[in-house]
Amino acid sequence: MIEVLSQISWIVFFSIAGQWLGWWTKIPAIVFLLLGGFLAGPILNVVDPSLLLGDLLQPVISLAVGIILFEGSISLNFKEIRQAKGSVSQVIFIGGPIAWVLTSIAGHYVAGLSWPVSLTFGALLIVTGPTVIIPLLKNANLKEKPASILKWEGIVNDPIGAVLAILCYEFFKLSQGTEVVSAFVSSTILSILIVVFFGILFAYCIAWMFNRDLVPEYLKPAFLLSTVVLFFSLCNTIEHDFGLIGVTILGVALANMGVNGIDELKRFKETLSIMLISSVFIILTANIDPAILLGIDIRGILFIAVLMFVIRPITLYLSSINSGMSWQETLLTGWIAPRGIVCAAVAGVLGPSLVAIGYEDGNQLVALAFAIVLATVFAHGLSAKPLAKKLGLAYKEKDSLIIVGASDWAIEFAKLLKGRDFDVIIADKNWHALRKVRLADIPTYYGEILSDETEYHLELARYNMLLAISNNPAYNALICTKFIHEFGRDKVYQFLPHEEAEHTRRQIMESIRGQTFGPAELDYWDISSLMMRGWRFRSSRIGKDENKAKLQARYEAGSLKYIGYITPKNRLVLHAPDTLENLESEHILIALEDPAARDEVPEVKQAQAEDKSVEEKVKELDEDIQNVKRDNEPEQ
Repeated sequence: MIEVLSQISWIVFFSIAGQWLGWWTKIPAIVFLLLGGFLAGPILNVVDPSLLLGDLLQPVISLAVGIILFEGSISLNFKEIRQAKGSVSQVIFIGGPIAWVLTSIAGHYVAGLSWPVSLTFGALLIVTGPTVIIPLLKNANLKEKPASILKWEGIVNDPIGAVLAILCYEFFKLSQGTEVVSAFVSSTILSILIVVFFGILFAYCIAWMFNRDLVPEYLKPAFLLSTVVLFFSLCNTIEHDFGLIGVTILGVALANMGVNGIDELKRFKETLSIMLISSVFIILTANIDPAILLGIDIRGILFIAVLMFVIRPITLYLSSINSGMSWQETLLTGWIAPRGIVCAAVAGVLGPSLVAIGYEDGNQLVALAFAIVLATVFAHGLSAKPLAKKLGLAYKEKDSLIIVGASDWAIEFAKLLKGRDFDVIIADKNWHALRKVRLADIPTYYGEILSDETEYHLELARYNMLLAISNNPAYNALICTKFIHEFGRDKVYQFLPHEEAEHTRRQIMESIRGQTFGPAELDYWDISSLMMRGWRFRSSRIGKDENKAKLQARYEAGSLKYIGYITPKNRLVLHAPDTLENLESEHILIALEDPAARDEVPEVKQAQAEDKSVEEKVKELDEDIQNVKRDNEPEQ
């Protein structure tokens, strides 16, 4: 008998290992979670979900899926959809119904499923999970339009597909009676209206309490989670599996009510969701009998192929008509449609439910769903990047930088990086400060970088680094804190606040700061002063040891300040190297130099003296040659 604590430990281990491997390899984590589940369950037999949870297995999975759906729906802001381009709206609102109809037909005639099971499964398969698609987009580095289409399709269709599948199940559950339509309208539709009403009411109450500080900050995440669990349970008492619909409505309503601190709540929910997604996948996969997957017949395999190679391209083609999408964008988005956690988890809930109401082929849903998840994640995850490059829909693989603060020297620094073929944009909320930036032909963003509007108007997916160099250290730290979550701590930079040498109570916490930009001794005003005295940014290849020695001599003489460097793989590092000894000859040094002081460095003076000596010898040799010519000229 496997001990309960041991099983829980193995679930946690495989969950975190799968997420970490996904981050490290740039392959969607769901691949490793699926493999981890098979390894933990059927292969090593260290996890037995039926033994661990018993009768609680389905309720626990259902509750976990509900929390996952809530986490996804709380990101669904109607304002963002309204601001999305027309092509995005068409793919979502036209492509969804088309995909449902075509998939349902294929499920019946190709896979051999009954119409009730096929229609329910077809509704579920319109989802393209954001938990898979967003990491895939980051890895593929897609351009704005195709990335926007795929991102919003995943975010919007995820809850819609799940809710639609549940409604189909409810309809066919009632079809056991005689008056199907009237029963559905009188029972299910009425129940939905009740759930929607209370979902909005609960959301309004939460927003009202949070915005009036009736719940302390430290308690808000726990309060929200307990409310979601409570509301999920209440909705399930109204109608079986309506908890999934209820928490989705609750999340969407909260996302559109302007709740104070919603970003922090989203991050907490995201952290919780990662654990739940990972654990649910491990449990679901460990509970699958491999014989079921291996038992998928030729009709099931053909259904998966039709779904990927026929239905998805037709859906995108039809929904892209008159949308302004190019054929390259239609081709790329018509191929990429990976399914994720919601598809597999909801299938794990609805499959047994369909069997319970008399549709025996409902037991095929879990196996087909997992096979589709595996096939689409592997195929689309591995092919998206090369296909996008081939079609010209991917940005070059290079570091791209957002500079916050449009000072004169920031413009000069941006021009240097642009000359080295890095994408740079300068953001500032002062329109007049950006005038010089525009004249320098550098892209600009006019607005407050901390505003919610930034996500809608600045193409953040295009950039992977941030440099906050305003004259306010605390403001810079606040910006870095916000974007650490987006870019990673090693990709956000700011000046080291010079109160570091002062009393601890005047220091900015290191945990909320970015990496130190340039040398620790320089700040905004120091660089401004040096630039006014004629100093300039420069970049040059380090080259041989002799040149490295000259650079080091200038650094020690105080006429050169190391700022950062560019690696041989064209990666940008914006903190000063401790020494040049660790840098290779192919590294490009970025520095701030005093051109007027170059002659004061002994090594430079010696090199210039040597150059002058050579020039003098050449002149003397020239004169000797001319004298010889004159001596040999014939007399007239």
